[in-house]
Amino acid sequence: MSFRVRTALTIAILTALALGAAFAAVSAAFNGLQRQQLDASLLEVAEQEAREAPSHRFNFSDRPGPAANDVGPLTKYGVIYDEQGRVLSATTPFDRAPPPLESMAHRRGSAFDLWFQREHLRGILVDVPANPGKTLFLATSREDLDGDEAFLFNAMLVAFLVALGWVAAVAYWMSGRLTRDHRAIAAVAREVAAGNLGARVHVESGDPEMAQLGHDIDDMVIQLGELLASHQRFIAHAAHELRSPLTALYGELQQALRKERDAEGYRAAIGVALAATRRLKVLAEDLLTLARTRSERADDETPILVQSALHDASAFVEAFAKERGVVLELHGEGTRVNDRNGDTARLFRNLLENAIRYSPPGGVVRVDIGTVGASVEVAVSDQGPGIDESDRDAIFEPFFRSPGSGRSEGAGLGLGIAREIARAHGGELVLTPTDSGTRFLVSLPSLGAAG
Repeated sequence: MSFRVRTALTIAILTALALGAAFAAVSAAFNGLQRQQLDASLLEVAEQEAREAPSHRFNFSDRPGPAANDVGPLTKYGVIYDEQGRVLSATTPFDRAPPPLESMAHRRGSAFDLWFQREHLRGILVDVPANPGKTLFLATSREDLDGDEAFLFNAMLVAFLVALGWVAAVAYWMSGRLTRDHRAIAAVAREVAAGNLGARVHVESGDPEMAQLGHDIDDMVIQLGELLASHQRFIAHAAHELRSPLTALYGELQQALRKERDAEGYRAAIGVALAATRRLKVLAEDLLTLARTRSERADDETPILVQSALHDASAFVEAFAKERGVVLELHGEGTRVNDRNGDTARLFRNLLENAIRYSPPGGVVRVDIGTVGASVEVAVSDQGPGIDESDRDAIFEPFFRSPGSGRSEGAGLGLGIAREIARAHGGELVLTPTDSGTRFLVSLPSLGAAG
């Protein structure tokens, strides 16, 4: 085997180990979070059933089961045992052959996995208050949890193979041009494979080609870090976010094929499927915008009046504002800032859409433009319910939705995209205090008034 091939294989294998370890850590963290959410809901329902069991003559209530995700409450399975481990009551499918209490030697209040009649379950044991010796066992299906884990594994596998193939190709090309500094470069590759994406070659050689190769490897490591970070964010959030519209789309199409309908019925089914597809399209476009904004460089910037960008954004959301009965007001004189691919208008559009969405009918969304030092500041204020103090640090995170706001039409990416655009243009987007409603403040480097 040639030195070139051996070097390429070495780098590819080491990188595969590093990426595999990173993806495994992300997978474990994501799956652990999903289990924690299910376990917390399972414990809450179990403790409530246990508290109410004596008043129900030790039978289960008709309350919904634990909620695991956007699919909704899951079916609950349960058994109540007396002091001798005999069954006092049981739900399906435990009513025919309930599992013996002694077969579940688990700590009370801690969830565990079990199989029952070929179904994978997540269960928990709790004591019945004020009834020593009596035990309540509550379980629910792990089907949704297992499905999310399988989807995450497949997505990570694709990302892993793409990244690994790209690294192997680059390594094979560069190894053919290695000369005196190949040991230093190999050492850096091993550090990167071990997870140190801050390692750099910094080749100082009289050979311009070798020096350039060192710079190329440094750029490759930077791109690998960005690629890994992007995959981690995408896999952790998008896997969960994509699941709901995909489930709706698949379910509606499946039902449409399973049962004959008239033209109106098929039209209704297509409408539901189209709505789910539209949501998937919006989510995909937002994800691409977020990824592009974070990765692109300031190579193609054009001066633009802030007021022009705001007028473009206002025109885009005008129909939405009329539908909601919200009035837009623009105050102040515009100055010039650098714009890239129309992103400045997209920034303001996202802020206006967010303000309109949470404004009451007849409310006013006010936009104020001003200049502070070398920056132009744009404040977008609404008369909505405001943002809870506990949510202020999280509203810019991708896929975040305030628990008290209900499920909005968006995917929770608008504010995150707006902040990334502001930062990519050398500015910032912050939430500022206000007596009522919500007020976002955008600051961008000013180029001065238009000449």
